[in-house]
Amino acid sequence: MNLQYLADHAGNVTGVFIPIQEWEGIRKQLHLPDESQKTLHRQELLEAFEQMKMVKEGKIPKPNLNDFLNEL
Repeated sequence: MNLQYLADHAGNVTGVFIPIQEWEGIRKQLHLPDESQKTLHRQELLEAFEQMKMVKEGKIPKPNLNDFLNEL
């Protein structure tokens, strides 16, 4: 692995640079989401919060448990 260490003005190591190809391999091994998956999860959460707001305001009916589980 070809790592590059980053240091501050005093010579203290503050970070490590990992080449992107090596990072992608590590990310896959650890099952970490990529940026597009993070964006999708964020959008899904925002939609869920908006739906809950609408339920609280009485604009849409409360979902029942079966409907909720079927969406999973």
